[in-house]
Amino acid sequence: MFQEMRKIPKTIILCILAEILNFLTVYIFYLTLNIPLFFDTIWTVAVVFYLGLVPGLCVSLGYNIINTLLWFFQEGFFDPFMLSFSICGVLIVLSTWLIARQKSEFKISITVTILYLVLIALLSSFCTIIAGGIIDFFHYKHYEISDMMNPIKKFTESFLHQRFDLLPSCILAQIPISFLDRLLATFAGFGIYKLLDRFLEKR
Repeated sequence: MFQEMRKIPKTIILCILAEILNFLTVYIFYLTLNIPLFFDTIWTVAVVFYLGLVPGLCVSLGYNIINTLLWFFQEGFFDPFMLSFSICGVLIVLSTWLIARQKSEFKISITVTILYLVLIALLSSFCTIIAGGIIDFFHYKHYEISDMMNPIKKFTESFLHQRFDLLPSCILAQIPISFLDRLLATFAGFGIYKLLDRFLEKR
């Protein structure tokens, strides 16, 4: 009981750091280097592996709430659809935790670990492709979406130019970006988790 209580401050500190590092990662890779990927869940995935479901959900929801508020203060208007992307974040955390909680399975071999990570990437990307595509569909219906807000806007527009309807365009545009983003975030998050587990658990 006492040991569990001692873990709470550590968990809170790590979640706050993960939140800050998520924003820093987005700033470096997306806003500065203009790489058209999301980069906003790497540290969330690490938290899911290291701390579990609830902390992962807190980091994910916290990121989307803070990001929506930052956009409001920057642009001067509230976009409710930005907050709705928290659905994607929750689905990513749930699909990652569903497999990541079986930590003993990851220790069988490197091959098994890689297969599990690819499975997480496939499952979480499928969730974000469908959910993100539907959210984008309604987003396009009600707002003019800037390029900075949506890294897949050009992909969506290319499908629209091919005379696809808006909904399938929004969903299809998610596929290349979401899968690559989930693959990178899953492997990077797992790598960060292994570093945390190696260095922090020794103390």
